[in-house]
Amino acid sequence: MSPPPEWKSRTVLYVILGLFLSFGGVVVLIVGGGAFFLLTAKDVPVTTADREAVLDITDVALWIDDFSPVTSKESLKKTKYIDKSYEIEYEYDDSLNDDAPYLMCSITVEPSISDARFSYTAMKAGFSLGFSGEPGVKRVARNDLFRWGDDSEFSLLKASGLSFGNLFVGRKGKRVYMITVSGVYFDESAEIRDLLGEKLRALERLPAP
Repeated sequence: MSPPPEWKSRTVLYVILGLFLSFGGVVVLIVGGGAFFLLTAKDVPVTTADREAVLDITDVALWIDDFSPVTSKESLKKTKYIDKSYEIEYEYDDSLNDDAPYLMCSITVEPSISDARFSYTAMKAGFSLGFSGEPGVKRVARNDLFRWGDDSEFSLLKASGLSFGNLFVGRKGKRVYMITVSGVYFDESAEIRDLLGEKLRALERLPAP
């Protein structure tokens, strides 16, 4: 793995926008129940077990020469919903530093397998919506490099034929895991397993509702 010659963190913002658009469409269809579901969400403490499952910037920095993360650029929160599902969201965004990677890691633990399947499908739809508005950027599925759980998709992000990041979303049982990384990319199976293997094993240990 080697860092790309050029990247844009703005690309990742389109992915995030796509995710919100995807979920937003569902909320429109179930206005009353959906609004109540969101309004009853509450922030809860992040546990040590939660942190062990999160891919954070210190993990990614091990693969980048001459890069030191700035901890003030990190954010981490855990949200619990009325149906006892919960989300853990991590982001590293140092937009003022052109040499810094962007990283987002999202964990969703649902009360049922059917709910987890829906979340997984919605996230994949969000990817497609996000990148449809970014000319020149391609998401190239490379499941030959990495597979996990009951459903998964591993992709390379490319611009002008050059890789600049990765997307991964996977589901195992009631748990859904997603990462978006830009500014560094992984295209060898052994490296991807080293990066994600222990995180996904920690994910499987998280309690489900």
